Amino acid sequence: MKELLEGRRFGFALRPQLGHIALGLGIAVTLLDLMSWFGWGARDTFGVVIAASWVAVATAVIALLAALTAFAEASDAAKEDRGLARLDLLAALVVFLLYAASSALRYVDSGAAASSPGAFVSALAGLIVLLVDGVIAATLYSSREWEVLEEEEYEPRRHQKRRRAS
Repeated sequence: MKELLEGRRFGFALRPQLGHIALGLGIAVTLLDLMSWFGWGARDTFGVVIAASWVAVATAVIALLAALTAFAEASDAAKEDRGLARLDLLAALVVFLLYAASSALRYVDSGAAASSPGAFVSALAGLIVLLVDGVIAATLYSSREWEVLEEEEYEPRRHQKRRRAS
């Protein structure tokens, strides 16, 4: 499981990619919130509010996956990178907590014309932490080199020629 979370089987670390997916979703939450607050593109903002709440939940889930991968990566970080790996893990956990809080506030106030100020501010704070953490994760894990995993060599069986029955 640790090899999967670290991305060894894929040949690259999963942590930066999960962080950037969460960043894209965080931008989408912020844009949907702004659309509902200012009434851009629709007379009735209820659909935009529901979309923003679901995207906030998706961001929290991806941030939780990013925190799990950051935890798996932090144990294998080089000694000189341990502080940066801990900072990355802390930032991923903070992002998860901020988007989980934003999702909970959105769920409580789901019938409103726009998201509550608390939900918007927590999502905006999560977006700022995601921007900083994206740089940290990309710097930390982009140059990581792993040992080559041992693969079993495949030798196809050679079929013996059939002898004719005489």
